[in-house]
Amino acid sequence: MRHVFLFPFSSAILYLSVICLSVVVLPQGKANGQDLNVAASDTVSVSLSEFLSIAAEHSNELRARKQSVELARNRNQEARNSRIVPNFTLTTAHGLIPGVRSRDGADFPSSQLYLDPSLRNDWEDWAFFNQFEITALQPVYTWGAIRNAIKASQAGINVSLFEYQAQEQEVKLQLFQLWQGKLLAMELERLTVEAERTIELAERELIKLLDEGSDEIDDADFYQFEIFKFEFQAQQEEVRRNIAFLERAWAIALGSRETGIVYVPEDRFLDPIDKELDTLDSYVMQAMQARPEVLQIESVRDAAGFGLEAQRAQRFPALFLGATYRYAYAPNRPRQRNPFISNPANTESLTVGLGLRQNLNFFQLQNRTERSQLQFRQASYALDAVRDGIELDVSDKYKDVRVASKRLSTIEGALDVSRNWLRQEQLDYDIGFGDIPNLIDAFTKNLELEAQQKQYIHDFNVRLARLLNAGGFRLDQIFTN
Repeated sequence: MRHVFLFPFSSAILYLSVICLSVVVLPQGKANGQDLNVAASDTVSVSLSEFLSIAAEHSNELRARKQSVELARNRNQEARNSRIVPNFTLTTAHGLIPGVRSRDGADFPSSQLYLDPSLRNDWEDWAFFNQFEITALQPVYTWGAIRNAIKASQAGINVSLFEYQAQEQEVKLQLFQLWQGKLLAMELERLTVEAERTIELAERELIKLLDEGSDEIDDADFYQFEIFKFEFQAQQEEVRRNIAFLERAWAIALGSRETGIVYVPEDRFLDPIDKELDTLDSYVMQAMQARPEVLQIESVRDAAGFGLEAQRAQRFPALFLGATYRYAYAPNRPRQRNPFISNPANTESLTVGLGLRQNLNFFQLQNRTERSQLQFRQASYALDAVRDGIELDVSDKYKDVRVASKRLSTIEGALDVSRNWLRQEQLDYDIGFGDIPNLIDAFTKNLELEAQQKQYIHDFNVRLARLLNAGGFRLDQIFTN
C-alpha cells in the first residue's frame, strides 16, 4: 500500500479557522426590524441575501458609522439655519432698585425729574426691577461665506456616507467569507462521512484477506492502513470541531444565541460562482467610479474647496441687518419722555439698521486662508494616492482570481482522472482481478483530490468576491439576485 494521507483536510481546516477568526461578528438583536418569534429548537434556512441582511443589521460597527452620518447631517442643518437670523438672543435682568426723591423738596413733574439737580436715590423706597433685551442679527450679504459653508457641510455628509458604505462593504465581504466557510465545512463533513463508510468496508476486506492468507497483501499493508485510519480519525475530529466553531460564529453574527435559532444555508453545496471575468481595465475603471473610498476622498476635496471659498470671503466686510429691542421697568422710577434723556431702569426702545462686520486681524485671516489652501491640496494628493492604491489593489485581486481559476480547472481535470482510476479499480476488484492495495490507493487519492477541489472552489469564490468588492461592485446585489 502506498502514499496513504489526507493532508488537504488539514489545510482546509486551517483555512476555515483563519476565516472565522477574521470575520467581524456582531451582537444579537432583530433582523431587519422583524421580531423572530420562533421556538428555541427551530432550524431556519436562509439564503445568502437574508444572511447578509440579518448580520449587517446586527453590526454595532455599522450602527456606529451610521451615527457619524447623522452627525454630519445635523451639522449641515445647523449651517443651513445660519442663513436666517443666526444671532437671536434674549437677555433678562431682575433685582431690587431704590426709588428717587428730591433732597430740596422740589416739585418737578415725574417726566422732568432729570431737571432736578438735588434728585437722589431714596434708600427707603425699594421695588423690583425687570429688564428684557432682544437682539437679532440677519446677514444680508457675506460674499458667499454662508453659501460655501453650507456646501462644505453637505460635502461632509457625503464623506460620512461613503465612509459608512465602505465599511458596510467590508463587513459584507467578511460575512460572505463566513458563508463560504460554512459551505466548505459542510462539504468536508460530507466527505468524511462518506470516507468513513468506505474505510470501514476496506478494513473488513483487509482483515478478511489476512485471515484467508491471501498473498495480495502483507502485514505492512495492514499497518499502513491502520496508521492512515488513525490520521483520518484525527482530521475527522478537527472537521467536527470546526463545524461547531462555525455554528457559534454564525449564531453570533446573526444574533441567535439567546433565541436558540439554528441558521443553516439554504443551498448546502459549495459550487464555483458562475460569473465570467471581464478585463482588468474594466474592473479598474469601475473601481475609480464606484469605490466608496474614491467618492469619500472626492467629497473631502469638495469640502476643502468650499471651505477655502468661505474662508476667502472672511476678508471682506459682511453686511448685516440688526435689530435690538429693550424694555425695562421699575415702578418706583418714573419714565423720562425726553428723547435725549435715558432712564435705564424704566425705558423702552427699538433700534433697527444696517451694519458692517469686518475682522481687522488680516494676518490671522491670511493664515487661515493658507491653511485652507493646504487642506485642499492635501485632499487632492490623497485622491491621487487612493486611485493609485486602488489600481494596484484591483490588479492584485484580479491576479489572485486568475490563479485560483487555473488551479480549480487543473484540480477538476485531476479529479476526473482520479474518479476514472477509482472506478476502474473497483470494477477490477468486483470481477476478481483487482488489487486491494491499488484500490485503497485510488480511493485515498480520490478523497485527497475531492478535499482539494472543495477548498479550491472556496478559494476561487472568495477571491472573486474580493475582486468584485475591490472593483466597487456591491456583493449583496451581485450574489443575491
